[in-house]
Formats: sequence, C-alpha cells, structure tokens
Amino acid sequence: MVSPSVFPASIWPMVLAGSCLVLLSASAVRAAPQEPIGSALVVVNLVTAEFNRDTRTLQDGDRVHQDETIEVGSDASSELKLDDETKLALGPGSHLKLDKFVYDPAKTNGSIVLDLVKGTFRFVTGVAAKPTYVIKTPSAAITVRGTIFDVFIQENGPSWLLLIEGAIRVCNVRGTQCRDHTEPGKLIRITNDGSVGSPVKWASLPDKSTASFDDAFPFVVKAPSIDPTPILTREVIVLGKLPDDDKPKEVDKPKRRTETTKPAKPTKKAQGTKPKKTRTAKTRSSDDDAVARGVGTAIGIGIGIGIGKIGSGGGGKHRGGGTSTGRQKY
Repeated sequence: MVSPSVFPASIWPMVLAGSCLVLLSASAVRAAPQEPIGSALVVVNLVTAEFNRDTRTLQDGDRVHQDETIEVGSDASSELKLDDETKLALGPGSHLKLDKFVYDPAKTNGSIVLDLVKGTFRFVTGVAAKPTYVIKTPSAAITVRGTIFDVFIQENGPSWLLLIEGAIRVCNVRGTQCRDHTEPGKLIRITNDGSVGSPVKWASLPDKSTASFDDAFPFVVKAPSIDPTPILTREVIVLGKLPDDDKPKEVDKPKRRTETTKPAKPTKKAQGTKPKKTRTAKTRSSDDDAVARGVGTAIGIGIGIGIGKIGSGGGGKHRGGGTSTGRQKY
C-alpha cells in the first residue's frame, strides 16, 4: 500500500487510475484460456465454454482450450474432436472439463485428462498411446485400451459405464478397488462411495429404474456423427442378446462334432471280418478245396491205374518169366 504522503495531492488521482489499469490488465491475462487443444465439430442449440468466469458460446468449428469447461444446455448437444483424434459426444445437460492435454504427435504420447462432471457422454479413443488417457467421473477414474464407451453421470448420483468396444479399467477415486471391463454391451455401476460393480446386462443393473435407457445412453439410440455406424443397437443391449450369447458352446463347434461322431477304428479282428476280405477268404478256401479234391482224385486214379498195371504185369511175368528175367539182367 502506497502512503498518500509520497505523492502530492494533485497527482494522487492519477496514481489510483494507473493502479486500476495494471490490475485490470493482470486480470485479463489470467482469464485468457490456455492453448487450443481441439475443435467443436457439432453444436446444437446452446453450448458454452467457460474459463475463469469468462464464458463464450460455441459454434461449429470453434476451437476449444485446455482448462475450459464445456456446458451443454438441457435441449442441446455437441461433438468435439481433440488434436490427437480423440472424439467426444456430449448429451443434453452435460458438463465436461478439459483438464489436461499434453500430446506429442511425433511420439504419440503425453497426458490427456478429462473430467466428466455430469450428463451423458461417448468417448472414442484417439491415436495417442492408450495409457495417456484418464477419464474422471465424480467417484472413479477410467483408463482405456483402444476403446469406445458411454458414460451416464447422474447429478449427485452414481455413474454408469457402458462398454461399446475394446476394454477399460475402472478404479474408484481412493484407488482401493479396481475392475477390468472387457465385455461389450454390459455395464458397470459406480456408487457415490466409490464401489465399483461387476459388468452386468442392462436387465440386471441395480437402480436402473431411476433413469430410462434412452435418457442415460442417447448415443446408442441415435448414433453421433463421430461414430456413425452402431456396433451395438439399443435392442441388443436392452434385451440382453449380446454377441457372446450367440456364439456356440465349445462342444458344438463343427470340428468337435466331427471328432465325437467319427467311427471307432476297427480292431484287427474286426478288420479280418470285413465283408470284402471275408468274401476273398471264402473264395480262396473253396478254390483250395477244389484243388485238394482234384489232386486227391488224380492221385487216386493214378494209384488205381498203377496198381492195375502192376497187377497185369505180374500175370505176364508169371506167364513169361524167363524172358522178363533175361531182360532184367541186361
């Protein structure tokens, strides 16, 4: 504080005026938003960006800055794209703070922190390294791995997370409980005291009667332009007919059915009694019998004839033995 005695009374008003100008200039510098980090792609009705009590109305194509809070009117919506290609859709009544954005395109790393204060959101991962992202809710922090997910934050109430694609890890603000969510189409509920529920279908979600599905997840009902092709429809999620439910069980796979119904390999004994081999064996047996019978017949006939000749020769020998005996000597 400058003592009035330092300056003559005639110039004291000028000193006060100069001090006021200095204060105003300093205030203007502090109120200036930080570096631009993205753009508003779509603005429907009243959407504002506020920094240090300085509020401006957003229009399509306007840049958004670090440390700004984006507020969406009760009948409005918006879609943002950050400079790392992260995309955000904000539903009616949503509040989002662009808390921190440090991104090096050459290294695809940095630190991107977004505070989801209340309302409905869709988050689509950009090209930055996945550990870069931290998405905060009033009672939890979410880290992502190549992900699309929706968030519904009730005012002074719990948060609901609906996984659309990829995987997320949810930890309460105290870091005492964490849970991985890898089941698209299912939801995790985080209570005010930081209790992180397990992934469940919509039909099994606790306290779902406090808000309708269409109000909690408007971007499932009507896809935003940042993610125009729905992966999961409202009917699939609400009725619980998720893709995993349509997959056949392991025992029903075609390969497994072929293996279980394949005829057992015949034993050697069974192989010996195969029709083809049995017929061949019988044919060979009949032929052998025929040959045997033929040989036996021939032998019998030969023996009979031989015996007959021997008998006849004996008579001749007895009748003309001298001649025969003489021949044998020669």
